[in-house]
Amino acid sequence: MASGKNHDFLNFLTLPIFLYGVPHEYFLDFAVGYVISTIFLSPDIDLKHSHPTKRWKILKYFWRPYQKILKHRGLSHTPFVGTITRYIYVLFIISIVYVLSFYAFKSLIHKTLISSKHLTAYIEHIPKKDIIWFVIGGVLADIVHIFWDIVFSAFKKIKKLF
Repeated sequence: MASGKNHDFLNFLTLPIFLYGVPHEYFLDFAVGYVISTIFLSPDIDLKHSHPTKRWKILKYFWRPYQKILKHRGLSHTPFVGTITRYIYVLFIISIVYVLSFYAFKSLIHKTLISSKHLTAYIEHIPKKDIIWFVIGGVLADIVHIFWDIVFSAFKKIKKLF
């Protein structure tokens, strides 16, 4: 298995190659999805002491349930499914924090006009193609990660034979 620094390096090395095939108007969406998946939402987030987990600093504890539920190199290392699982997990945590903060600071939220109606209206205005290219960027970053895991694991097995 590649180290966290190797994963980051190899993922960033391949980003320009992928960008060559992305329509110009979606460069930013794709690149942001790719970079976020490489740095913060890597398949290795299921490991307690991985580089991606440590990058969350104090928020790394939000990932403990995810790490307990998913075994390393299991569902989290499945292309597309693993990426979507992590995105859904993040959205779930954000939703919980939003609901708790809404009830905890109800009067403040009413004064600042932040409500679920405003949030929903904002989200509805995000073009669907932007979201799709963001997700594609994340999926490809994960595929590169998984590819290098396979290559490094095979290399280690071959090395043991000699």
